[in-house]
Amino acid sequence: MAVKLTGHQVEVVLSTLDGWVQAGAKIQRVYKFPDFIAAAMFVAGVNLEAEKMNHHPDLWHSFSTVKIELTTHDVEGVSELDVRMAKKLDIRARLLAEKS
Repeated sequence: MAVKLTGHQVEVVLSTLDGWVQAGAKIQRVYKFPDFIAAAMFVAGVNLEAEKMNHHPDLWHSFSTVKIELTTHDVEGVSELDVRMAKKLDIRARLLAEKS
């Protein structure tokens, strides 16, 4: 079972993640892509990663922008699962940007 990170632990983690911020019991990031198709491809990759990890984020897709919120519902806050997912999503976004 996941373990909820303390407020200090979340702060430390966020200092190592580019663009992620705390939003209550969640961490969130807004990704900007060059166009709708690139953003949609990212969303599809998010969905695949979420299924693999059995850890599903909240996400909003509006044209070339994707907003992601991560939290671990079982612990009512941020856990290592969220940190791992954030890192995987950042890699996916970076790879997609390199292909554009």
